Amino acid sequence: MSQKQLSRRAFLKRMTVICGSGAAGISALATGSDAAEALDSESTCLQEETLEAFADTIIPGPLSDPEGSPGGVEADALKVLYDPYYGLKPFVGLLSRNLNRSSLWWYRKLFKDLDLCQRTEIVLFKDNFSFIKPVYEHAEMLVKLSFYGAIINDVGTDYISFPGPAPGYSDYSFKKQFAQPLTENGNLP
Repeated sequence: MSQKQLSRRAFLKRMTVICGSGAAGISALATGSDAAEALDSESTCLQEETLEAFADTIIPGPLSDPEGSPGGVEADALKVLYDPYYGLKPFVGLLSRNLNRSSLWWYRKLFKDLDLCQRTEIVLFKDNFSFIKPVYEHAEMLVKLSFYGAIINDVGTDYISFPGPAPGYSDYSFKKQFAQPLTENGNLP
């Protein structure tokens, strides 16, 4: 019986898989808190609260902004995230679970219970190093679009005063006469 020789490259590949699966197993461990139990039986209420906190993280609203300006929640970003037309609806549960697991791993609290700085840190980390990075980018884009694009309501466009007041047209060319008419009443002689 011949033994197969293990090359250095094969050894490193196997160790990477073992370490990666170990890290995934550690992150999936229950912390023993009520938050971890709530995450296992994640309801739509928790999912909506998580996505509401996500929208408030992307564009902070009156709960997070000291000035009390409207944010992503007031622009009804949740309706946009759940709308099947925009293509994120199948991934909403994955996004919510991923945010909650990351916040449990880092801060031992659910994502909705974190303050703005902690939520921002998680979202920025997930933007750069997550295996579901396209889902995060798509969700961020939809929150920004709901605010600045006035998809559901015009809270965001009113806040940034878009399109802005019109200066009027009193001094423009349509009031000026450029040529002298050749006819008196519009008919040729």
